[in-house]
Amino acid sequence: MRAVLGETFRLLGSHLYLFTLLSLTVWLPVHVLLNYLEFFEPGEDAVGRALRIVLTAQVVLDPFVVSAMLSALARIKQGVPASYWQVLAEGFGAWPRLMLVRFMILWVLLLPSLGWLAVYGAAPAIQMMGGLVLLAVSVAIVLLLVRFAVVDSAVVLGGGSPITVWGQPAELTAGQRWTIFGTATVIFALIFGLAVIGGQLVRMLPGANHFVVRVLFDCALAVGQSLFTIALFLFYWRRQGIPAPTEPVAT
Repeated sequence: MRAVLGETFRLLGSHLYLFTLLSLTVWLPVHVLLNYLEFFEPGEDAVGRALRIVLTAQVVLDPFVVSAMLSALARIKQGVPASYWQVLAEGFGAWPRLMLVRFMILWVLLLPSLGWLAVYGAAPAIQMMGGLVLLAVSVAIVLLLVRFAVVDSAVVLGGGSPITVWGQPAELTAGQRWTIFGTATVIFALIFGLAVIGGQLVRMLPGANHFVVRVLFDCALAVGQSLFTIALFLFYWRRQGIPAPTEPVAT
């Protein structure tokens, strides 16, 4: 796990310019829109509106960013030059397939919420039984997410389709699922901690709760979330047995 985390941070740091451009291609306008609506167009349904925008961006637009990043990572690991426009073009080709896969995953993630809505307001005994069932479903979903953790790479780099891709990720994650879970947990804790600390600082420091400051902070977190894509890519790439180039690649 340490080796993967170390290489993840090294790749992000050494190619920060490229990954920042790729991430902000989508997330800069999204965060500008979200913060503009929060600061200048507040409404009664502000939370629901923001949630709909984020979900739409995650399902429709984020797969484009991830596809481009995976194309860039493959080029970097092969020692091939990875320019912004090259990897955008390559990512664009895989975007529809990854978007469909992400849409399928989203519905699986929504199952506990839909189940809670079904038992909400029922008798206490039914709520208790329903809660236990939902807990079991949530654990099963986490296990499935770890099992298919490298599905993005399998779609973009392996050419898998939304119907036939699922076998390869399950095979590639076999024997390293605890390591994948631990790595993802460390990255999640880091980003979540930074988000909480940043949110508290914005509230505490005079004048920090400003439109520009919030957009910059949200964009920084968006770039930081590239760590997930890089780390999971490394688990995929290592199982492919492709040797690294002797000379580092320039971007």
